[in-house]
Parts: sequence; structure tokens; C-alpha cells
Amino acid sequence: MKPIGEIEEQLATKAEPILGFRPSSKIKRGPIGILISIICIAIVFRELNRAGVI
Repeated sequence: MKPIGEIEEQLATKAEPILGFRPSSKIKRGPIGILISIICIAIVFRELNRAGVI
């Protein structure tokens, strides 16, 4: 079984031509990644609320 870091590097390599930049773990752990996570969580809660799940 491959280590998570190696799998993440392969996915970043595949995503680079599509996104135009290379996603990295550093972005996810930094303040930008935290902000993106909070926005995504807020969207999920809003959609679940609209669907009547919450």
C-alpha cells in the first residue's frame, strides 16, 4: 500500500494541468486552506438545511 504523501503527489501532478497550479499540502495547512475549509463547511450546512436534513 502506498503512503498518503505519495498518493497526494500523484494527484497533484494530475490536477496541475487542469487547475493551472500545483496544489500542495502547504496550502491546505495554511490560513488559505482553513478559510476554504470553513467556506465549504458553511455551504454543506446550508445545503443540508435547505434539503431538510438538518
